[in-house]
Amino acid sequence: MAIDPATEARFFGRLAVKGILQRGDVEQLFDQARAAADAGKPVSLATLALRAGLIDKDRLTHLFRTDAEDVPDIPGHLYERKLGEGGSANVFAVRRRADGARLAVKIMHDTVALDPAEVQAFLEEAKLLQELDHPNVVKGFKSGKLAGRYLSFMECVEGRSLQEAIGEGGAFDEEAALYVVLQVARALEYLRGKGIVHRDIKPGNILYVPETNEVKVIDLGFAVVGGGGGDGTTTRGTAAYLSPELARGEGDLDVRSDIYALGATLYQLVLGELPFTGDDEELVQKAVLEGLSAEATKGGRISAHMHYFIEKMMAKDRDIRYQDPQELMADIERQIEGRKSLDFDPADPGGDEEAQRIQKQRLARMKRRRKRR
Repeated sequence: MAIDPATEARFFGRLAVKGILQRGDVEQLFDQARAAADAGKPVSLATLALRAGLIDKDRLTHLFRTDAEDVPDIPGHLYERKLGEGGSANVFAVRRRADGARLAVKIMHDTVALDPAEVQAFLEEAKLLQELDHPNVVKGFKSGKLAGRYLSFMECVEGRSLQEAIGEGGAFDEEAALYVVLQVARALEYLRGKGIVHRDIKPGNILYVPETNEVKVIDLGFAVVGGGGGDGTTTRGTAAYLSPELARGEGDLDVRSDIYALGATLYQLVLGELPFTGDDEELVQKAVLEGLSAEATKGGRISAHMHYFIEKMMAKDRDIRYQDPQELMADIERQIEGRKSLDFDPADPGGDEEAQRIQKQRLARMKRRRKRR
């Protein structure tokens, strides 16, 4: 376990930052190491940690090998790269040694795994993804506990989130945005047929492959089955995309709540900004009380048709919204057919010249933006 002092110091600092070791314990290790060095008897931080019983040798060896768990060490799989990180888990791309299959693996943080409720939610989401099978919903495979860590395997999508795409390339063309929303609506209709409300539709939970126009809905960690939603006091989801009923903590949620969140996503796609701004408490209040900015939606920045879609999807009264994804899909398809802007087979978006032109323009814009950075 030999490691140079500077690298070891950074390593133990990261263990403290990530909560794997207590910050106070790590500070004491640094103090002890400095005192030993001053006395002419240098000793490694690893040795001091083992002597103090802060961690056992096998665990420390694992942490060194995985670079403080930033690089997963999964038997039978080769690590490729990190795909994303969150408050409860990180997601990595790996390749299965047996057949070379590329997979995504979601690994729960050790500190989060100390909470039985979090573990249960993690495993329930993994099981739900395994039961679902739709081209616009990420597919889940096996899950469980391996080498002391909770993880779940999923299909690896060669794309990035809509949030990242907006950050790199700015607002989407209206035609491209409509096709994205159409695919998400198909996913919501499939989930509705299973009695599932997603409760966290947002650009960060929608993967997008611009070369093929493929869209995948991910992260069903807040999903509920059977129309449940809240207990009147708590909300689930992301504040900027909460429907009024979800913001109020109502318990009889249905797909119309997801349609509202998809409307907020469409707003961000075509305008490059959120419908409402503020801290989480302000956003929850605005979801219930405040209407959309007329300057943004009626000021010529988007077409009249796009304004109609957003206003109807984000209506405060859910009885005025699209009542189900099929109604939304029909309207989008009529709009596409009427404008002839996306006149291509939705089952083969990559095969149409107009669709390819739209995406080539967007990819070029994203590349120019990356170069400027």
